[in-house]
Amino acid sequence: MINIENISKNYGKNVVLKGLSLSVGNETVAVMGKSGSGKTTLLRIIAGLEKPDAGTVRTDSDIAFSFAEPRLFESVSVIENVTCVMSGKDSLENTKKASEILSALGLGDVALKLPSELSSGMAQRVSLARLIASDRNICLLDEPLRGLDTATKTSVISLLKAYLNGKCAVIVTHSEEEAKALSDKVLTLQEGILL
Repeated sequence: MINIENISKNYGKNVVLKGLSLSVGNETVAVMGKSGSGKTTLLRIIAGLEKPDAGTVRTDSDIAFSFAEPRLFESVSVIENVTCVMSGKDSLENTKKASEILSALGLGDVALKLPSELSSGMAQRVSLARLIASDRNICLLDEPLRGLDTATKTSVISLLKAYLNGKCAVIVTHSEEEAKALSDKVLTLQEGILL
C-alpha cells in the first residue's frame, strides 16, 4: 500500500506538488500530466529517492522502480541485469526464471548481449523484465512503454497488466491510451494537484 498525505515539493520558486494526497491499495493507478508537471518527482518521492518539502509518504512493502530511461548495468549481460534483482540463493532457478521473463518480452535471443548492443526499445523491455523479476509488491513505472513499436507495445501491455494484477502500482505516462490499458484508475497531475 502507498499512502501519501499532503505532500508538497518546490524547486526554487517552481511549485511542483501542492498538498497532494493519494492512497493506492492493490490496484494500478496511472498518473498523466504535461511534461514538467511533477509526475516523475511524485514517483521519486514515493520511492524515497527525493524528500517532499512537507507531508508524509508511507509504504508497507519493498518497491520496484522502472525508470523512464533504462538504468542497466553496462558491464554485464542482459540476463545478469535481470537476475541481479532476484532474491533467493538458487542462481540456476533465477536464471531460468529470468530467461522465461525475457522470452515473454521478446528478448530471449539477446539474453547474453550487453546493454550497449540493444536498441532503446529492447533496453526499455530489459528494464521492465528487471521490475517483473524483482517481484516486489509495490511497483513504480515511469513511461514504461517509451520507445516501443505498436506491436511490441500491445504484447507488453498484456504482460504488464497480468503481472501488476493484485499489486500496488503507480504508472506515469503521457499516453491516455496506455494509461487506460494498464490501469484501474487514471488521474491527472495539474498545477501540483491530482484531478
